[in-house]
Amino acid sequence: MIGEYVTFQLDKCTGCAHCVKACPTRAIRIRKARAVHYPELCIGCGECLRVCPEGVIQSNVESSFPLDKDKTTAAIISPVLYSQFSDTMPCDVLRAVKRMGFDHVVDLSFHLEMFQFAVEQFIAQNRESRRARFPLISPICPVVIRLIALKHPTLLDNIVPIRRPAVMIGEDVRDKLQSMYNITASEIEISHITPCPSKALSQEMLIKDESGSVDRTIGINAVYPDLCKHVEKIREMELDIYDTDPFANIPNARGPMWSKSGGEINPLRDEGLLAVSGLQEVRRCLEKIEMGIFDDMNYIELRVCPQGCLGGPLTAVDRHVAKRAVYKLVRTFGVNRRLSPYKLQRLYERGRFFSNIRPSEFSDYFPDQRPTMTIDQMQEIEDLLALLPGIDCAVCGSPDCRTFAEDVVRGIAKRSDCFKLREIDNSRAHGPQDT
Repeated sequence: MIGEYVTFQLDKCTGCAHCVKACPTRAIRIRKARAVHYPELCIGCGECLRVCPEGVIQSNVESSFPLDKDKTTAAIISPVLYSQFSDTMPCDVLRAVKRMGFDHVVDLSFHLEMFQFAVEQFIAQNRESRRARFPLISPICPVVIRLIALKHPTLLDNIVPIRRPAVMIGEDVRDKLQSMYNITASEIEISHITPCPSKALSQEMLIKDESGSVDRTIGINAVYPDLCKHVEKIREMELDIYDTDPFANIPNARGPMWSKSGGEINPLRDEGLLAVSGLQEVRRCLEKIEMGIFDDMNYIELRVCPQGCLGGPLTAVDRHVAKRAVYKLVRTFGVNRRLSPYKLQRLYERGRFFSNIRPSEFSDYFPDQRPTMTIDQMQEIEDLLALLPGIDCAVCGSPDCRTFAEDVVRGIAKRSDCFKLREIDNSRAHGPQDT
């Protein structure tokens, strides 16, 4: 069973319901002892990947990466990759990736700095005028954006309309390669090596998500075994400070720092900043924003994965070990700014960093395709809830009692799936027993 972000290998499924209870958007059910996935409700958070004990659920991010030898290839490197090698310099990690067959490898550090500059400017310009809705919400985590679109659409206008660094760099790399080699865009293949399953999108969603400049996504865990071998070879080589790759730059610790919770806001010059990570914590934070509890904040960084992107489902190293590696890189390199603020200001004023998609449009990209409930159906749900035990055990195959009641009314579950309703219906069918 194939969805947008994940695939279920149902022959392995035991119907344990771990995934059902973990899914934040109620996109999974158990029917006839097998998982049933509703991809229209899936936001690609990867929680089901984490909790499945049988390995039934697989990310649609590519697990193998045969490169097209007829195309010029480039790999955009998530800064999380550096944290997977605690005793290796980031520039050596880049060289190791290139030895895997890519023509070019691209570090994100400069584009992270561009993004942070743009956010600072946006906050400063809108703080007093309040032309934007505060608190502003980071646009970086795609799962957070989809969660807001599905569950908290009133907060869509709080999302900062700045393009993500990976989107900007994909466009820049493609333009640069076309100019360098005098080739067309179709002769270029750009890969993004990532810890995040939510980056595995169909071509339609890539366009909607403004990620169309990236041709394929590859999980860090997929490249890690081979990459380790190349890293060992790089360590044994003589020092080479002259790199001929036109995209080469010496990464500082801004990238690795970015990958942990709080790393995005750490360099920003503002007091009203907040960072929250972890799915349940993010959900509670969004509820508090709706309630007005964080109205005194200017900007909130939200990451669904625990510890931020370091805890992504497609990483290869324990997130706590990775965080230790990040702090080591920060002590070694620092996170100083390296780009001219005057040049960045000119780009900002030209609109270089702004998204072509208004955040409010995301609700159109993730519509609830289920039929709207009638008043009679809603009353039927409430009547069923009055009979249900309210313990949210998921034995029925739905994540909680309310969802089960909705499923019964929608015709995708039976009353007898619930042990309590089964007892009630059996009692009514047989009547009072004679003693």
